[in-house]
Amino acid sequence: MTRRLLVIAALLCAVPATGGDLAPTPAQIDALTVVDTPPTRAVIDRAFASLPGPTPGLDAVVALAGDPQQDLGVQIRALRALPQYCLPRCAGTAVHDTLTRLVAGYRDQLATAALSPQDLLRLRAAIEALGATGSGLQADVDLLTMSPVLLHHPSRDVQVTAVRALRNLCSPDLCSPDACLQGANAVRPLLTTADTQVNAAINRALADLAHCAQP
Repeated sequence: MTRRLLVIAALLCAVPATGGDLAPTPAQIDALTVVDTPPTRAVIDRAFASLPGPTPGLDAVVALAGDPQQDLGVQIRALRALPQYCLPRCAGTAVHDTLTRLVAGYRDQLATAALSPQDLLRLRAAIEALGATGSGLQADVDLLTMSPVLLHHPSRDVQVTAVRALRNLCSPDLCSPDACLQGANAVRPLLTTADTQVNAAINRALADLAHCAQP
């Protein structure tokens, strides 16, 4: 077990549980769920500063993001906060591992059964956060494109989220040309003749992916 996982395990053991592994205080929930703007890393770090370990803010949002027993709003805010803890590079971090594990888990579930409305929201938040990491990794492009269940999901909201994530993963010029071309080829079939928000997102993604696909 890595040191990071040991720290997170210690954090979970140190905080009282109420149906889940980590029970944030009302003040910590308020810090994560402010209405006007997403919480900054500094705000989260201050809110969780009393918890054990050298990086309690990071450890807390990783634990909250991966716990489906948490309040849905808290979990989604934690998911969206994760990318702040790995920029400018996310590969090999606890943040990246958490997001890819969650997206892969929901993707695999979709191969056999529909997700609940709550899990669809969790999936969209995880995909959005993965895109926000700007990892540029071929493995992340594969995760979103190699199975049709995400880009071709019946929900256009899921489709748009996956399209935007591919764009964010690879632009500007973060992915290899081959990965950009792979993303563009996966997104292009989603275009329709309708003038919709979905098509607008697809066209923006195609423009950026085509640019970074140039050798």
